[in-house]
Amino acid sequence: MRKNPSIDLCDEITNILTAAPDLNKSLTSVMVKAKAAAGAETWSLIIDAAFKKIPLRSSRNIQKIRFETGAGLNGVVLGKGKPVIVQDVSKDKRFGKQADKFRDVKIRSLICVPLKIKDKPVGVLRLINKRRGATFTPDDVKLLMNISYHAASVLEREYLYQKIEEISITDDLTGLYNIRYLYKSIEVEIERSRRYGSLFSIIFMDIDSLKKVNDRFGHLTGSKVLIETAGIIQINLRKVDVVIRYGGDEFVIILPQTPRDAGFFVAERLRKIIEKNVYLKGEGSPVRITASFGVASFPDDAKSKEELLRIADKAMYRGKFSTKNVVFAAK
Repeated sequence: MRKNPSIDLCDEITNILTAAPDLNKSLTSVMVKAKAAAGAETWSLIIDAAFKKIPLRSSRNIQKIRFETGAGLNGVVLGKGKPVIVQDVSKDKRFGKQADKFRDVKIRSLICVPLKIKDKPVGVLRLINKRRGATFTPDDVKLLMNISYHAASVLEREYLYQKIEEISITDDLTGLYNIRYLYKSIEVEIERSRRYGSLFSIIFMDIDSLKKVNDRFGHLTGSKVLIETAGIIQINLRKVDVVIRYGGDEFVIILPQTPRDAGFFVAERLRKIIEKNVYLKGEGSPVRITASFGVASFPDDAKSKEELLRIADKAMYRGKFSTKNVVFAAK
């Protein structure tokens, strides 16, 4: 059975917004598709300049301005937090020639929907001028609301992460995030999961028998193995994933919007890469290691930060105390 084209487009939009590291580029890509689907001439996103930490840059279609409450349709949407559709702006007294203007475009019709972070409107996303004199439809509004919803989810995540960047969050040896950042990051993902109904997974990873490397070659070599392992993990994950050095030879990986089965696949892929890798090739004492992994998902496997970490850790230790070099999912 063929899928509904609108469902395909929504899936594509979600994938672009959640996978691309540059929010300006991904949002622009999504809006170009939405403009074509709705048959609009152009689009714009206006961000209230009062919200300085929103991680979007001004560009051709994205503007940061100081809103005046109730000024123009933008002010109405920002104030009430509800979408507005206007088929002929010349007949709508709320339209403001200055407040609602966009570059040198003569606006005839438009859809305005709010962009919200933590339920607070912070901007207005617009489709402008239906082509060939046609009128915007409820489906066009639904499409733009869907984009706004997913864009807000990604922006909220980045906004919340920015708020914890000021604390000391990196590990001196590997340059990865440290355990302090781990707890804050999981709290952010749990909050997003409860707000938007999304899943996320974590992977506990432990290098098998690093002590033998230390005993044979010395702790300096062991440290170099840890550094190289950190690099291997990072280059084989998405930019949106978070890698933490948990302590000693343990790592934790946070996989946003990833169910347990997909998290298991990621862990298995990392396991094979580490197993095949020859460490310290250029130093005269090449080393091979393996690692054991445990995978758990929120909210399927746990309802709290502490429970999620405990279950993933327990799954990892099942592997450590059985065959090693293995991935176990939470039970």
